[in-house]
Amino acid sequence: MTLDEFKIEFKNLIYTNQNFVITTHENPDGDAIGAQFAIYLFLKRHGKNIRIINQDPPSDKYDFLGLSDKVETQIPNVTAQVVLMLDYNEKKRAGKSMQNIFRNPGQIVRIDHHPKPEKMPDAISFIDTSVSSTCEIIYLILKPEIEGFSISWKKKFASCLYTGLIYDTNNFANKNVSPQTFTVAGELLAIGADNNLCSLNIFENRNTNELKLLGKTLSTLEFYKIGQNVSIAFYITTQKMLKGCNADMELTDGFSKEVKPSNERDVVIYFRELNTDHYRVSLRSKDLNVQKIAEKFGGGGHKLAAGFEAEMELEMLKNKLFELINHEGK
Repeated sequence: MTLDEFKIEFKNLIYTNQNFVITTHENPDGDAIGAQFAIYLFLKRHGKNIRIINQDPPSDKYDFLGLSDKVETQIPNVTAQVVLMLDYNEKKRAGKSMQNIFRNPGQIVRIDHHPKPEKMPDAISFIDTSVSSTCEIIYLILKPEIEGFSISWKKKFASCLYTGLIYDTNNFANKNVSPQTFTVAGELLAIGADNNLCSLNIFENRNTNELKLLGKTLSTLEFYKIGQNVSIAFYITTQKMLKGCNADMELTDGFSKEVKPSNERDVVIYFRELNTDHYRVSLRSKDLNVQKIAEKFGGGGHKLAAGFEAEMELEMLKNKLFELINHEGK
């Protein structure tokens, strides 16, 4: 489906339905939250009944957008005319506790930029892997529809999308940035997005506990050479660190970007200990396809940035990852 075709379908859904549920993937990041909040504002402006329902709450860093209190995490039995899947394209990525959302979902709509979508023939989908972020796609979809809205509304809407844009591009440093990305960013700023406010909250405003936790996390950095070809950096946040810093796991949002692939580091692996022998793993790479590796564990993502969850003893999981990375790097 082309973008223009999707715009027509989406506009028709808005005008012919009243009840919407907006979802995203587990452990939502800036692109997911920005996309949800922007769509919420748009639908609310049209007088719709909307619920934002996620498995996990947004990080406190997104409170500045003023909509975090709209997110529900107690998952009820939901009946909606339209369920929006934003920033993910496989039902399982919403999380285990969210699966009942899809038992009687009405019309499912997917807007995403990740590869290898689940086959969902009854869904209305627009998935473009060439675009930097889901927020960039949403702007392209809704741009013609927002012209007549108030200046104050546009500022809130634009800041939500700009938040997702800078998060998923790492402030325009990643390889997923295109000329269109800068065009969209410029237009969002022109209609009221606050670059300083968004950047401060996403990348700089860290409380003392978060800084302490980041310090302890980075102190675990280890470096490995796999075979003749691949250099790996590994670091981890443990439950012991969380308790010692009086911190919640949501404060680690963004820690996976603290150590970047470079000429000295082909692959960066970041572990978060969720429970005993239960980890959330983030993979980032300079050139190697880490999406293929994440898929081996039921995860996914992009070629150079992917992730998964696994229940396995730490050293066993590390060794398995190193084996897969070595094979992929040959």
